Amino acid sequence: MYEKVLVSVLAFTIILMFVMLVVYLFVRKRMNRITVDLSATEKERDEEKKELVRLHTLLDQRLEWGELLFNNTQDLVFVFAVDDSGLPGKFMQVNDMACRRLGHNREKLLGMTVLDVEDTPVPTSTLGYTRTELALMSDEGIMERQNVTSSARHLMARILEERQIIYERVLVTRTGRRFPVEISARKFDLTGDPVVICTAHDITERRKVHRALRESEQRFQDFFAHSPIGVAMYDADRKLVNVNQSCVRMFGTPEQDEFSRFDMFDNPYISEEARRSLQRGENIDHEAVVDFEEIRRTGAFVTSRTGRAHFHILVHNQGLDQDYKPKGYLAQVQDVTRRRQAETALIDSERQLRQAQKMEAIGTLAGGIAHDFNNILTPILGYTEMVLLTGTKDDSSNDYLQEVLKASHRAKELVNQILTFSRQTEREGQPIQVTPIIKEILKQLKAVQGEKVEIRQDLRTEHDVVLAEPTQLHQVISNLCNNALHAMREGGGALEVLLTDFVLNERARSKYPHIEPGRYMRISVKDTGTGMDGPTAERAFEPFFTTKASGEGTGMGLAVVHGIVSCLKGAITIDTKLDVGTTFHVMLPVIEQMAEKEIERTTPVPGGSECVLFVDDEKDIVKMEAHVLTSLGYEPVVAGNGREGLRLFELNPEKFDLVITDQVMPEMTGTEMAKAILRIRPDIPIILCTGFSEAVSPQQAKTLGIREFMLKPIVMRHLAETIRTVLDAAASV
Repeated sequence: MYEKVLVSVLAFTIILMFVMLVVYLFVRKRMNRITVDLSATEKERDEEKKELVRLHTLLDQRLEWGELLFNNTQDLVFVFAVDDSGLPGKFMQVNDMACRRLGHNREKLLGMTVLDVEDTPVPTSTLGYTRTELALMSDEGIMERQNVTSSARHLMARILEERQIIYERVLVTRTGRRFPVEISARKFDLTGDPVVICTAHDITERRKVHRALRESEQRFQDFFAHSPIGVAMYDADRKLVNVNQSCVRMFGTPEQDEFSRFDMFDNPYISEEARRSLQRGENIDHEAVVDFEEIRRTGAFVTSRTGRAHFHILVHNQGLDQDYKPKGYLAQVQDVTRRRQAETALIDSERQLRQAQKMEAIGTLAGGIAHDFNNILTPILGYTEMVLLTGTKDDSSNDYLQEVLKASHRAKELVNQILTFSRQTEREGQPIQVTPIIKEILKQLKAVQGEKVEIRQDLRTEHDVVLAEPTQLHQVISNLCNNALHAMREGGGALEVLLTDFVLNERARSKYPHIEPGRYMRISVKDTGTGMDGPTAERAFEPFFTTKASGEGTGMGLAVVHGIVSCLKGAITIDTKLDVGTTFHVMLPVIEQMAEKEIERTTPVPGGSECVLFVDDEKDIVKMEAHVLTSLGYEPVVAGNGREGLRLFELNPEKFDLVITDQVMPEMTGTEMAKAILRIRPDIPIILCTGFSEAVSPQQAKTLGIREFMLKPIVMRHLAETIRTVLDAAASV
């Protein structure tokens, strides 16, 4: 029993020990696990501690960076809350830039609000007024404060509602200096209370740029509006966008809409080449001649302009914008009508000058020919007259001599025509009424002209008295009328002679630069004949130039007309067109006096017995004049040149009663010899003869002391009468 108990106890002990061992092993294992878990937890805590240290370090760095950025930004930064009244509260924080720009230290600035640093500060006690304020403030001041306060509340409400807004204000420094800023205000919620952070950026330079841009735009608008150059702007589709008043006035349109009807890019007044360039989008620089009469007739657009106008047009393609889209076109227009008219007038003046120079050169040549021809005619006329005077009336040769004399006189008239053309004859005219001469000539033409040509006259002036010779005017009008009839000899037509008067003033003188201002008479001879082309019209007044067939004209008619008109201080012009007709306009200065009719007297050829010194370098003339003087009863002494004549006079000055000398001689001219003779004997009368000379005129000769001036060829009667007049005048002194 005991043993069973002992075995049971032993078994229980063994079981208990086993259980305890199991428990021990379990607890040990659990303790090991707990130890491992504790070790891991400690390690995690170390890691967390290290991470926390790192995060604190990073936070400190970021706070340091934030503070650095906050205080070193170029913008002003304010942080403030919004009070219960809806107004901005005092600054909670400001950066260093705000302190520097506003001129306040941080402590001072933190005691202020946004309204205190703005251009219109509002005291913090804006919610009410003290009795002193109510007594001292004006109604305007109270209203201003209320308006500012209301505006500030409205702005704060917007910030709180929209969370972020941008607006502009003007801040004021401690010294009173103002500068504009752009404020970006943002709402933040800190600990449940709204806070506003404002970043103020100085926009002084931006405003300067904007102001400069506005001024530039204003200058452009002023230039665009007041520029004398017409400017029109078009979009990429070539539709008119804008046009200035100068351009509108140039085209005479009442408004922009009417101007837009004129297509700057495709119209009949630009060249085909310019039109193609515009179609390709190229720039063009061209001149257009716009016919406003045609525009008014076709109704292309409403315009107040008339006639034709010259426009210099520049169309510029403005290229592409930043999005590579076409910008459009800019057209600049200048009215160069007056410039073109001035250039045309200048070209006409140059043409007239060239024509005048050419005529002068031809006249000089013609005058030289006339001089030699006069020297040839002088002995022919002289000897023929002597034979006729000394011969018997029944002599059959007298008829032949009369024909010779008649032919010589015709040659003399031809020479006079040449001299008239060359402007070397100085004739003293008389007041002549032109109307009767025109009527007489047209009456004669109607009597001989057939029915193929209608002759009309339109004489509409009473100012028709000019200073001239009747033969000169008759020659001018007859020549022009005969030329007109010749131009209509085959097809017929109408000849019309018009007589009007006009006043040439300084403004209109450019059309007739070679005549002086004053009252003029205009004789217009108009025909409906064949007309002339440009080159023919330019040569119309040249001597010996003619379009007539051989034997029908000499080419001297219009040349003589030109010479006569020029000598009368007038002008002549041509308006002509092929197959349409020609009109000659003759302008002559008018006077107020009428001509007195001269009474012709026939007297015998006078003679005398005085001693006459005759000097000429032409031997034939010397020989002939010696016979003429002898036949008239005078005692002739002859010399072949000026030096010989002066030598003969110096040998016996008192012997001579008269000196007759040629002007153009070798070694010593007639005037040079006359001066030397007059120094020896001032009372000796001298007659100067010449066939052609540019060096001396009748007035110049008389100024030198020469009594008379004669043109070759010398006719016997004229010579005899001149000698007698000079000698009788000298004897009466």
